[in-house]
Amino acid sequence: MSTEKKYNYQELRELAEQFLLQHKLGVLATGRQNGTAQQSLVSYNYNGTDISITASESTAKIKNIRKNPGISFAVWEGETCVVVYGEAKLLQGKSAENYLGRPLSQGLQPGERTLIILSPKTWRWARIAG
Repeated sequence: MSTEKKYNYQELRELAEQFLLQHKLGVLATGRQNGTAQQSLVSYNYNGTDISITASESTAKIKNIRKNPGISFAVWEGETCVVVYGEAKLLQGKSAENYLGRPLSQGLQPGERTLIILSPKTWRWARIAG
């Protein structure tokens, strides 16, 4: 007989949110015009509600989001992985600064700094507990 704890959806979701809070790197997937996936390793911040990522306007990820805001974002460590899906919102200038409460960080690529905001709509995870 197994003594392993069984978690309900809400408990697993809370574990997934804690996992996102404890990490800072993930893979952002956007859709290219030809239908293939564009994946980018990015640093991120999760505030308990939204995932925010800063990028330059000239990057493929921003161009792809402008054409199709549907994105996914994955964070993993070992065998544990959390993937969220939703629609991206793009903020620039004062709107981005107001959202963050500070100026956007400088990037290495040319173009205006753009804040990608993802409010997860769908959550998936693997080996988040046990």
